[in-house]
Amino acid sequence: MTDTTFETVLPRLQEALLRKGVTIPPWRATAKERSDFAFAVARVLAEERLLPSGDARTVASDLASRMMGLGILEPFLREEGVEEIIVRQGAVLAWRKGHIEDAHIRAPDTYFYALAQRVAEMGGKPLRAANPFVLVDLPDGSRFTAMVPPLSKRGTAINIRVFTHRVLNLDAIVEAGTLTQPQAEFLKQVMLERKQSILISGRPAAGKTTLLNSLLAILPQYTQLCGAETFEEIETSNQFEARAVVRDEAEAGRVSMADVVNVLYTRMRPDVLVVGEVVNEEAREYLQAINLGVVAHTTIHGNSVLDALLRLETLAREKDVPLGAIRERIARGVGIGVHVELKQASEGAAWRRQVAEIVQVNGDAQAYVLTPVGI
Repeated sequence: MTDTTFETVLPRLQEALLRKGVTIPPWRATAKERSDFAFAVARVLAEERLLPSGDARTVASDLASRMMGLGILEPFLREEGVEEIIVRQGAVLAWRKGHIEDAHIRAPDTYFYALAQRVAEMGGKPLRAANPFVLVDLPDGSRFTAMVPPLSKRGTAINIRVFTHRVLNLDAIVEAGTLTQPQAEFLKQVMLERKQSILISGRPAAGKTTLLNSLLAILPQYTQLCGAETFEEIETSNQFEARAVVRDEAEAGRVSMADVVNVLYTRMRPDVLVVGEVVNEEAREYLQAINLGVVAHTTIHGNSVLDALLRLETLAREKDVPLGAIRERIARGVGIGVHVELKQASEGAAWRRQVAEIVQVNGDAQAYVLTPVGI
């Protein structure tokens, strides 16, 4: 189906479906519900004579899939190796195995605008000119981000960070070249001893959470694990964990991430506390926890371990508390800093994730002392 045909037919088809009482299946539609909807689309196309050729069957499945779930983007959520789905100016791209690939799929911007609006509505978050961007958790845990005009100057822009339930073990991470075997053995020992908190830094999509999940998988089954996150990214095999996902609650003004972190470390007696990512005021509660003897692991954006520590300082600042006092608490609380980078061996080569730093964190109110781990 050409973009012109699609853009012409879809509005009339949607109007006809509405008139005939045919509803689009929900996110978690069964295979039968999807099949029935495709059949209904074919029937309505034929009855309304919406196609010049009159042959509804050849395009009904395509049209139905474009209206259900994420439409033409839906298959990428299940496609092996896809880590991010990107839409720019009507073109679909995919980040896979260190490369951005052209998926050779095009659709009118009106289609992607309508798709973004529908996802936003299902997430209870309106998307329009007055509120031109949205962040939504999809049912499988993937993160949907969209910007529309006037904020986006080149039409609808969409990024979907694809969530995978497959937790890589340390051996797989070593095999991928992210860690060396000695580095893996060192971090494994740190996790099993449960004496030092680990701060994992890196740019977005560097693999911070993937590394954190692989380390959490090392913990014994009966470890009392408590986690707080804004997106469902923490994956463990521990069936006795206590986990809180607080994004929607925080946006509704009912509870903050900082509140949840406080409850977890003060009331839930964790052997290990996990904060999915430190991005805001929860930094202060994280800092309180690691200075009260709680082993707590987290991720944070930064260009190096030092940059991450300085960012943690900024996020954890409190009124009337000297910067030196904050710095000293960080130096005393964070045990190990790990920095993950995305690297290219040469121009055009695949991007690879690689642990660039593992350091012991010490210091005082004046400065951090970062000692590279001799491995």
